[in-house]
Amino acid sequence: MTRRKICFVLVFLFSGIGFSEAGIVSVRILTSRVINTFIFSPLSGSYKLVGDGRIVSDSADGSGIFQMSIAGDSILLKTFERTIGKFASIKIYGKDPGSAFKIKAVIPESKVRTYDDDIEVSLSPDKKQFLLVNRVDLEKYIAGVVESESGTKTSLEYYKLQAILCRTYLLANLNRHILDGYQVCDDVHCQAYLSKSKEEDIRIAVMDTKGLVVVDNDLNLITAAFHSNCGGQTVNSQDVWSISTSYLKSVKDTFCLKQPHAKWQRSIPQEDWKAYLQLKHKYPVDDTVKMNTASNFSQNNGRAIYFVDKDLKIPLKVIRADFQLKSTYFSVEQQGDNIIFNGRGYGHGVGLCQEGAMRMAKLKYSYKSILSFYYKDVHLVDLSALSYFRQE
Repeated sequence: MTRRKICFVLVFLFSGIGFSEAGIVSVRILTSRVINTFIFSPLSGSYKLVGDGRIVSDSADGSGIFQMSIAGDSILLKTFERTIGKFASIKIYGKDPGSAFKIKAVIPESKVRTYDDDIEVSLSPDKKQFLLVNRVDLEKYIAGVVESESGTKTSLEYYKLQAILCRTYLLANLNRHILDGYQVCDDVHCQAYLSKSKEEDIRIAVMDTKGLVVVDNDLNLITAAFHSNCGGQTVNSQDVWSISTSYLKSVKDTFCLKQPHAKWQRSIPQEDWKAYLQLKHKYPVDDTVKMNTASNFSQNNGRAIYFVDKDLKIPLKVIRADFQLKSTYFSVEQQGDNIIFNGRGYGHGVGLCQEGAMRMAKLKYSYKSILSFYYKDVHLVDLSALSYFRQE
């Protein structure tokens, strides 16, 4: 494909997704917490606080600590020394390129989290909790996501791959929460984003791959799916989400087999298993032969989609959800009065197997080789092509 063709299609793609000015992403933070009171303090640089359009403080630095609480339908802003006032919204802007801040929830109490750049504070429509939105540089956000999704104990090459996938996922889902007043949340509904990155290798990996995204043969951003461990074989996208793609295809993966989440086991009483099959799936548990089959189900020769056989129409993903199992890649055997689930892998099994990819990176595979192993017929594209096209 020619560079001009790539540029043209990317202009078409990104002109319609509301990409923020200057590469800024608005992320709701602490999404899953109902917070009544929290403390804001600068971590680095200085900050300007604006309440309802009026400058409250123009020089908040590391010594400036502000408490915000819900007071009726307003935000009560205080320091340790005085009450500043009540506001409908408060915007806190970093005055320096390296500005970062700390958030400490007080009611209810939680650990300190740190973030880059700016924060906008308002109340939810019902006025019962804070709506905290981090306005952050896209690449800083990606670094935070990579650390949240991958941890800090793997290799630079793996971080490069994860950064590209997280960036692709973000841009493909950029306006998921636009009607809520922000673009993405910090929960797994979008991507986990627990704090700014503290790992130097992650920040290096993000900048080394800055602007790179993954597209399919039609130059559409891919669904950049990943999971913890596939147990030795990934899954076709249509087997999990009923959506077929050209690039999310099942692959045999030996790299993850000795990693931490490669195997698991779960035991339940046989009577609970029989009751579940009978009540939810109308399975003939009084038929000795059929019940023996249901108590001795194997996936030792590769992944299946349905339990026992497809004529029963019991998807393995339903059993996984109902019993909160780590994956659908499990076999069943009876041991005395118990049913044992012998499982492999952790997660939905589609796309990148993180532990397998980490192992490949340690074995000196390049991030491009790892990408092509887990995703079929995909291409890396640099978003800077947009600027190139506009200059032509």
